[in-house]
Amino acid sequence: MDQKQGKTSPAIADFAEIVKKAYEKGRNEAEITVEKLIEELKADLKHLLVRDSQAVVESRL
Repeated sequence: MDQKQGKTSPAIADFAEIVKKAYEKGRNEAEITVEKLIEELKADLKHLLVRDSQAVVESRL
């Protein structure tokens, strides 16, 4: 795997932010269930995929 140090793609940065948000929410919200946390994580990741797919389509137009 080739990785350029100091540079991360926006998609990787967005993914890391989503995971960080889920982690913090799981640690800080006493009333959240694992099921709810996973549900929100799935929704955020699907949103990320849709947004990135739209960006690819728009760049090809």
